[in-house]
Amino acid sequence: AKTALADVQKCKEHGIKTHLQANNTRTNYAGHVRRGREWLESHFKTPSCSAVSETWRGDTSENSLVLLPATAKIHADNDVYEDPAFKYAFESIPNRCSDKALALFMSLKGFHENLSKTTVESIRSAFKKLWELSDGDTYRGKWHFNEAKQRWEGNPAESADIYDVLSSIKHKASAEGGDRTHSMAMTKDYMDRAFQWHQAVCPLEIALQMIQKVMSGAQPSDMHLDLEMRTKLTRHLEQVTFASNGWTLWTRCFELVKLQRKDISLDTTILDGVLAVYLANETLTLSKCTSYFEIFLAHRKGWQKKVDKGQWEADLRSNHYKIYPRPDMPACDNFFWMLVWIKWLESFHYGRTLQPNDFIFPAMSANGVVHPGQPISHDTVQKWINESTAGAGIRGNFSTHCFRRGGAQYWFMFAPVGQRWTLAKVRWWGGWADGEQRDTLVRYLLDELHAYETDYSDALAPISRGADASLAGEHALARPASTEELRMVHASVTADVNSLRNDMRSLTSVVAQAACTTVIALQRLNSGPCFTNVSECASRTPTPPVGDVCARVEQPVLPRPVVSHTLPTTEPSIRTSSQKLCTTLPISITRASSTQKLPTPGLVIPRVPVSRSNGTTSPKHNSWKEIVEHWLVGDRDRGLTTPLKDWPKHWYQGANRRFASKYHQRATIALEFINQYESNEARFLAAYPEAEQGHTQLLKAVNNARAARGDRISRNK
Repeated sequence: AKTALADVQKCKEHGIKTHLQANNTRTNYAGHVRRGREWLESHFKTPSCSAVSETWRGDTSENSLVLLPATAKIHADNDVYEDPAFKYAFESIPNRCSDKALALFMSLKGFHENLSKTTVESIRSAFKKLWELSDGDTYRGKWHFNEAKQRWEGNPAESADIYDVLSSIKHKASAEGGDRTHSMAMTKDYMDRAFQWHQAVCPLEIALQMIQKVMSGAQPSDMHLDLEMRTKLTRHLEQVTFASNGWTLWTRCFELVKLQRKDISLDTTILDGVLAVYLANETLTLSKCTSYFEIFLAHRKGWQKKVDKGQWEADLRSNHYKIYPRPDMPACDNFFWMLVWIKWLESFHYGRTLQPNDFIFPAMSANGVVHPGQPISHDTVQKWINESTAGAGIRGNFSTHCFRRGGAQYWFMFAPVGQRWTLAKVRWWGGWADGEQRDTLVRYLLDELHAYETDYSDALAPISRGADASLAGEHALARPASTEELRMVHASVTADVNSLRNDMRSLTSVVAQAACTTVIALQRLNSGPCFTNVSECASRTPTPPVGDVCARVEQPVLPRPVVSHTLPTTEPSIRTSSQKLCTTLPISITRASSTQKLPTPGLVIPRVPVSRSNGTTSPKHNSWKEIVEHWLVGDRDRGLTTPLKDWPKHWYQGANRRFASKYHQRATIALEFINQYESNEARFLAAYPEAEQGHTQLLKAVNNARAARGDRISRNK
């Protein structure tokens, strides 16, 4: 019976540890606690301090509540940092020094290391949660000394000293402008400009033509795509897809990078038909416009709060988002880019369909190999944002939060009249619970709206926005145009038409002269009769129709149909259904001899330490075990479906030679463990203590040992 109760107790503790907080929160809190303990331990390295501390710890180990003598209050007034209990202030059971130690650690991070107030608040929350879960209700509430029981109770993170430090750090951040350094919103105009930059530096239409051919039955291997072009197309397609997802779903960076294939519900038999219409630049019918797929944001922040408030029924559908086609918003069309991106990964990288645990936004190595089991990092996303905004000439401070801000503000304030969302819809779509995070909503929406409506910087404009007369200046879009405004429009249109006529005359003259020169050259080559003057040549040379001339002018290529009545005039022109995609790839792609052939689709050697689904990585000291596992068993969750020991030579030679170095490194470590030490872990670790430092140091040690045995011959350099 006692054994059964003990098992139930362990089950309870495991359940609380696993489900009380989100994985990301739990991981962050554990990191703060670990760093705090390492910092505290670093101050007690001398033997004398250790001896005193161990003596003190032994004297108090029998009573986890740390009973204190009557002189405890007098001692607290002395230098608490000399107290033997100070070394153990960050243990699971707090002691009389815990609040002082935490205040000192927070001060170090906030004032000396100049970390943000958000980080310092997170440190406090981490230790608060650690102590709350230590002993029922004992360490909850205000931190105080219980005279009757002669012990400290409450939570050290709730002490007055902690609140003073926290307030000081907040005041410091405000005085230094910390509150004004938040990310700017990625507006729809910025999204469009960034998208145009992607089109200018990377031929995205090539990828779309290839996908269209694959959907028509062609084989990816017939496309003659080299590694350099594939890597470039992959990088830009992933950026565009990530941006459209973040802007549409209002996700935080950590929520989106963890998105996996199992989180997306889509019917390829239906949606492939919609994608085919997109790629053919045909207009979507009503039935196709109502097609959708569903995304589940399993890592959406704050979902536990809804459960805590008893919103069980609402939680059944929260974090589920139906994504519909938006051909009128090319840069923000999450529906289109997600389908294109999945097709691209499956056809031109993996050679298979995505598996449930494959990340939608996988990391890509410098050699162009995509790792399906490893998500992109936060730093990579920030680098993308910096690159695209700089390339598009967009100034400002943009963090990974810019898409969430931009999407929320657009649908609440700046969408076309009749399409703007209510505050309730904004709250639901952004994942904010009812009645909470009002400050966040105000910061995202109402403060921005107030700034917009009280902005009189355009007071001298010929046509006023009138932003203060209605919600986001909506009346300026709905009211009738005045006579003065119509006169200005008429004058502008007349000037544009006259300019266009002059341009067409000049263009016609240039074409005629070019045609004349060509005809004269051909006639001389054929020794036939030639025209006596340019005017005669022009009179006999048919002038191409205006439509043909315009058709030859290169237009921006945007891969989607157009909804003419909703397309803003500021959007770049989009090909209509009469302008089909090319049936062949550009000559530079199909005919050029590839200097770097593509590797076999689906080949990957996972990185170590391996990345976990919660965003963390495994400890370095386990890397050698993971290498042995990859050698003997493989790792299906990270794309290694065939164990490395079973790889044929052509998988790491020839076109796949980029895997050779990593393959031989893994083989060296795995075979040393298996053959030389007969898979005996104790003997292996005794011979190679470098394994604790990670696989890189271990590889150096193994190579040195092999060289000493004569098993390895060093190359002459």
